[in-house]
Amino acid sequence: MTVQAPYLVKESFNTIPFVEILLSYSKNGSTISDLGLETLLNNKLEQKLLEELSFVAEVTLQSELDNFTANGNIDFDEFIEKMIVSLPIDYPVLDRILKVKANNFLNHIRNIFIRFIKDAKNIESVFNLSNIKIVDIDVSLGDGHNGEGTSLVFLSDGTKLIYKPRNIGITTSYNSFVDWVNLKLKADLRTFKVLDCKNYGWIEFVNYEEVSSEKELREYYHKAGILLAVTLLLGSKDCHHENIIASGRNPVLIDHETIIQPYFNDKSFRSWDDQFKIPPFSVLESVLIVNQDTGAPLDIVGYGVKGNIEVTELEKKIINPNTLNSKRTTRFATRRIVNKNIPEYSGEYIFANDYKEHFIKGFTSAYDMFLHSKNELRSASSPLELFKNNEVRYVWRPTFVYFRILKYMRAASFMSSYETYNSKLYDLLSKAFKGENRYNFGYILNFETSQMLNGDIPIFNLGSQDAFLSGSGETKLFEYSCLENISYRINLLSENHKKEQLDYISKWLSVEIM
Repeated sequence: MTVQAPYLVKESFNTIPFVEILLSYSKNGSTISDLGLETLLNNKLEQKLLEELSFVAEVTLQSELDNFTANGNIDFDEFIEKMIVSLPIDYPVLDRILKVKANNFLNHIRNIFIRFIKDAKNIESVFNLSNIKIVDIDVSLGDGHNGEGTSLVFLSDGTKLIYKPRNIGITTSYNSFVDWVNLKLKADLRTFKVLDCKNYGWIEFVNYEEVSSEKELREYYHKAGILLAVTLLLGSKDCHHENIIASGRNPVLIDHETIIQPYFNDKSFRSWDDQFKIPPFSVLESVLIVNQDTGAPLDIVGYGVKGNIEVTELEKKIINPNTLNSKRTTRFATRRIVNKNIPEYSGEYIFANDYKEHFIKGFTSAYDMFLHSKNELRSASSPLELFKNNEVRYVWRPTFVYFRILKYMRAASFMSSYETYNSKLYDLLSKAFKGENRYNFGYILNFETSQMLNGDIPIFNLGSQDAFLSGSGETKLFEYSCLENISYRINLLSENHKKEQLDYISKWLSVEIM
């Protein structure tokens, strides 16, 4: 294979569909090996990049292979050589996405190392470490944007840190607010060590740990109830099962970018909450708990649903990769939806249903404290003042919605033309807008389209006091900014409002999947 000769396929890469074609992208220009990493880490990161490129390209390349064999061709090497030459011409959209992803991935890894070296002394001081270096990286945490996503960094002394390529001031504010809650309730909800470097930051890693006694389980679910009340007051969103860690006797919210949110109330857009009939200003907004009356999916619930441990789904997978017999087939696959978000005791997952009174007592104690602290929460010395000027990530659509659209858009017919790709993407995204009102949100659709054209999940950022998104010309989009939303919630606090929330909680605690 003359075209492919410079690229030797490592044996560990042979299971990655169409790897020989994709190597021409992973080794285009600077490569991971240029970073001077240890061989094992270099191979691991290169494999991760190739897997991501394969996920994007496999539908189109399998379609091409099917056509190739249907025309009577029997030389797989000939197919590889042909596609390396023709892919950029026949599939310019796919070619762009692969190039952008490969370049962004390399920049992401380079940034982690450069920033770690620059911050080493501060990292050692904040996290009580000494003489450390990076020995491994897991880059598969969280949603990527511009090639950069949350990553788990393993250090030479066994310590693990979370690297976030975004402003993490919101985590510092959350820590301080939880400290205030702890003081008021004489509790000890867990907070995080944080090194805020403005445009990025380093955060203490939270280990999943089993509970060691029933006493710890009671404490765990008491704290879980308190945390639910905290998310209610703050207007939190997106606290799904991947954002909760059961760390011994502590339920821990590990992603704080959506811990405060603005309030959107424009009925010309069908939001997630509208679609699933989630009551506004309720404990159901955060997705920590669910109510079957709403129709929200049970497989993403932060605190889980008893008995709902795994789901069986249809998935498409390539078999016999990198051979002429490669096929994309549909099969049943099991996906775990309970793991680190539910405490484990004596080898079994223990759900809140078995500790209802402790959960409800925790929620009620926090709610009552907020209710009796209204004046303090509204005052100039309020702990909520800490959230001023924070950068917030806004959940315009749930991330899994974007992911499903990106999966659908991998078809060869979309990858062959920018016009076709953009038109279909616009059509899919605009369905959430009602009638002519979609034109009022053109800047949002344009932003989403431009990001997804790079294979990214769109991320919207705004200030905690902003009622608009960047790009909107400062046209008011939200009825309440993040801080106004919290203020409105403080005013709502009452015995009747509490009773409504307890009813939602009781309905969730009665749900059980057999």
